[in-house]
This record gives sequence, C-alpha cells and structure tokens, in this order.
Amino acid sequence: MNSFGSQLKWQFVLLQKNSIITISFAVTLTYGLLLYFLRDIGSLDKLLVALVLNDPSVIGYFFIALAIYIEMKHQILQAIFVTPFNLHHLFLSKVLSVSLIGMVCSLGLAFSVKGFDFNILLYAIGSFSICILSALLGLYMLTFSNEFLKFAMTSIPVFLAFVNLPLLQYLGVFEMGAVKYLFPIQGSLDLIDYAISGTDVNFIYAIVSIVVFIPLFYWLAFRRFSNKVVHQ
Repeated sequence: MNSFGSQLKWQFVLLQKNSIITISFAVTLTYGLLLYFLRDIGSLDKLLVALVLNDPSVIGYFFIALAIYIEMKHQILQAIFVTPFNLHHLFLSKVLSVSLIGMVCSLGLAFSVKGFDFNILLYAIGSFSICILSALLGLYMLTFSNEFLKFAMTSIPVFLAFVNLPLLQYLGVFEMGAVKYLFPIQGSLDLIDYAISGTDVNFIYAIVSIVVFIPLFYWLAFRRFSNKVVHQ
C-alpha cells in the first residue's frame, strides 16, 4: 500500500479510536429512523435536504476539528510533524476520511426515505462535495483557536452563513436571487435537490461550482494550516 493509502487507513483508525465514526453513525441512525417513520405522511424531500445539508456538513466541519484537537492534545500531530511526511497526504487523508463518513451517512438518510428511488450518483457527488468543503472550512477555522470550545463558539456565525443561508433560500424563507450562486455549497445543493426531487437545475453551474470551490478551499485551508499549525 502506498504512503497515501496507508495514511488514509490510519485516519479511519484514529476516527474510530476517538469514537467519531460511532457518533456520526449514531446521529445519522437517529435521523434515519425519524425519517423512516415519517415517510408515509407526505413528501419529505425538503426535510431530507435540510438534514443532508446539516448532518454531513456538521460531520465535515466540527468532527474534523474535533479530531485535530484530540490529536494535538495527545501529542499525535506534534510527533508526526517531526518525522519525514508529506503534508498534502496528511491533509487530504484527513479531509477524505471525514468526508467519506459524511457521504455514507447522507446516503443512509436518503435510503431511509427514498429507498433506491433517487439519483444515487448525483446525490453522492453533491453530499460528498459538501462534506469536503465543510471539512476544509473547518481546518481553516480551527487555526484561529487553540481548543475545541473556542473553535465552536467562533465558528457559529461562519457555519450558519456557510450552510443555513443557502438552506433558508432553498426552503423559501427568503429569496436571494442570483446572489445564491455565490455560496460555495449552492452547486452541491442543486445536485442533491435534483437527485431527490427532479428539480430543474443548471448542471454546468453545479459542476463548475464544485470544481472551482473545492480547489480554492483546499488552497486556503492548506496554506493556513501549514503556517499556523505545522510550522508555528
């Protein structure tokens, strides 16, 4: 197994050791059972999208930060930083491991309501992209705090703007017009909406949005993390 594959496997081991995988699946199971027992009362598409935007994004954003803080507390990261390692491999493996968990959880929510009656591929792409963007934003924001509680408090307005403004627009609480297309997760949200409800969306915008924002977020997060955490 190559070095990146080994690093990715190790990240899953750390996530499980720190109970993050267990917590993620437990929360998703709770939401999934709720949706399953409510599935006969009418269309749950909007509720499903709302949960998909919040559950995987919370996993990506807060749980990757929690994992980093735990590793810093137990001197795991500090030990890694003094060994020959590829920072990109470490960074990517952390983002992908948490994002894969978030995507699996989001698929579980969809299966509990829709069975197999939705576009699984586009849904997976949309939810996976949201997880990646959330994780990268979490890695960027954690560099401003030295403990998880401070991170959580300072992150509230950022996370609300990142996830809940596009969600409120989607739910029809208010209308932002073309401004909504400036939000990083809007393209992913459009893919999820189409996959579940068949809503007309601009696929070119959705794909371009994902292709543009993920590398941008990666560059910003990697640069900040490298300067403030690795080389401090």
